[in-house]
Amino acid sequence: MRLKFPLTVMCVGLLLALSAANAAGPSAQAKKRPNVVLMLADDWGFSDVGSFGSEIATPNLDSLAKQGTRFSNFHVSASCSPTRAMLLTGVDNHLNGVGNMRESIPQAHVGKPGYLSVLDTNVVTVASLLRDSGYHTYASGKWHVGKAPHNLPPARGFERSIVQGDSGSDNWLTAQRYLDLTDKVYWFEDGKPANMPVEYYSSEYYVNRAIEFIQGGAGDGKPFFAYLAFQANHIPVQAPKEFIAHDSGKYKDG
Repeated sequence: MRLKFPLTVMCVGLLLALSAANAAGPSAQAKKRPNVVLMLADDWGFSDVGSFGSEIATPNLDSLAKQGTRFSNFHVSASCSPTRAMLLTGVDNHLNGVGNMRESIPQAHVGKPGYLSVLDTNVVTVASLLRDSGYHTYASGKWHVGKAPHNLPPARGFERSIVQGDSGSDNWLTAQRYLDLTDKVYWFEDGKPANMPVEYYSSEYYVNRAIEFIQGGAGDGKPFFAYLAFQANHIPVQAPKEFIAHDSGKYKDG
């Protein structure tokens, strides 16, 4: 089942095409391919963002919305993994293999067509297409579309990557699970087990690593595609104290 605006959705993707200004003049700018940053946030309803009516302040996202395009009709899956699979491939989740999340797939569906719970080998990602057309491609954050070698970011078109393989980890301690969905938290950097810090804040870490990747590829004139998938907006919903204090009591009267 896919939900249609304005019903509350489980995942929200923001695609931001950012064209850098060029002093060489209008004709040169027209030929310059845009850098693209794709941000994915699990478990948001459309009205959880200020630009769509939220009581919680989201000034940076509101600024992006004001400068860009706001969708009034969009479609997602009812859960996060199928939605990110569609976002990455442009193919319906029942065709790309992720008919449902591995953690919640009914046993009767296991092995049935479309219910691999990971990306099928017969689909390509937007990262693969952009890489093959001359883009740098980077991924940072929650992956959750398969952690076998053929499904990790390097095999799916990403030049550099740091990802959490599944769902289910804490936002402060990299090795701590909040649900027993897997035997441990699996982290991968460029397709190999990652050496993670013991403590971090996931959102800050993902952004910093994405910036690191972008800066590392700067200077050769190639555009970049950066996929940034946050997890702190997903349960257990953890945030720095100053963020919580800023909106504390907002809903005390309902």
